[in-house]
Amino acid sequence: MLLLLLVATAVQLLVWGFIFLPALSGSVSGAPHERPVSIVVCFRNEAARIVDCLTALLAQEHAELEIIAVDDHSDDETADLIQQLAADHPQLRMVRPDFSRPGKKDALSTGIAAARHPLLLLTDADCRPVGTDWVTRMTAPLAAETADTVLGCSPYRRTPGVLNFWQRFEATQTVLQYQGLARLGLPYMGVGRNLAYTREFFTAADGFTEHLSLPGGDDDLLINRHATPTRTARATQPGSWTVSEPSVSWENYIYRKVRHQSVGFHYRRRHQLLLSAIALSHGLFYLGGLVLLLTPVWSWALALYGLRAVLVVATYVRAPVADFLGGAAGAGKVGRIPALLVADALYSFYYLFLLFATFSDRRSW
Repeated sequence: MLLLLLVATAVQLLVWGFIFLPALSGSVSGAPHERPVSIVVCFRNEAARIVDCLTALLAQEHAELEIIAVDDHSDDETADLIQQLAADHPQLRMVRPDFSRPGKKDALSTGIAAARHPLLLLTDADCRPVGTDWVTRMTAPLAAETADTVLGCSPYRRTPGVLNFWQRFEATQTVLQYQGLARLGLPYMGVGRNLAYTREFFTAADGFTEHLSLPGGDDDLLINRHATPTRTARATQPGSWTVSEPSVSWENYIYRKVRHQSVGFHYRRRHQLLLSAIALSHGLFYLGGLVLLLTPVWSWALALYGLRAVLVVATYVRAPVADFLGGAAGAGKVGRIPALLVADALYSFYYLFLLFATFSDRRSW
């Protein structure tokens, strides 16, 4: 068991030291540009949030910008609100898909087809850009033609409560993983709440045809199958972020996670193996340490726990990770370090839930 713990610790130290710790550093934001950009936002029954979202997008300081709002068969007053807003803002247009399978791929494809510009920026109706230069920051690598894909970041807004803290913690773990691996030349996913790519990239991938039968995967499967190390850029500084609205109930949170995680089984095999190794080493680290705490070599377990904890805390207290965990309002500070370490321990059990969700292959949306 000691040998198992030593192996798991070694893997975890490599993961935290070389993937997670530098994950949100070293991105190239690119120079300011004035190339035209199309923002695509899909929505369904978002009357309570769509006006705030579109108002924030209309406030973006970019020379030539259009916003395509895709009404995915809403049956509330959302469409009416958008039409009222569009009457005063000619850069805003609303379109509707003729047909819509579960998920938003048909709606997103309709929005991209309606877009006039070659640079595409995607977000959701429950997201708000952190700053007014979000469009420029996210699309600068595309405008410079140094990349055809840009992976953005989208923390959850901070509110009181355990559920919100867990969502912010889990989202931080996720961003450290996909941004950290992309930094090492292994882009495997992105988040549709903040993602940019060129029309040429989307066309070359044949859109979502390869996985059209799956409700999810409009963001991560597209990246997983078609993004390349040399043509994938990372936007990790706070000015390029969008802030997302968190789930307000555990039921809704679990529903979301099962829905999103169910596409993981369709990742490339090498990505599945790598992510499994990260998860397995995390779980074995805590399991092996817990067992050894009850043996005469308990001091080894404590020492290894402490060594890894130093890297974990060092990752979370540095900017911009601390700001991300704080819901983009952390100002580089993270309190409740004990709560972070407890959440890190609980995350080893959370991996079991993610494994179940991965194999659920959910068809509803």
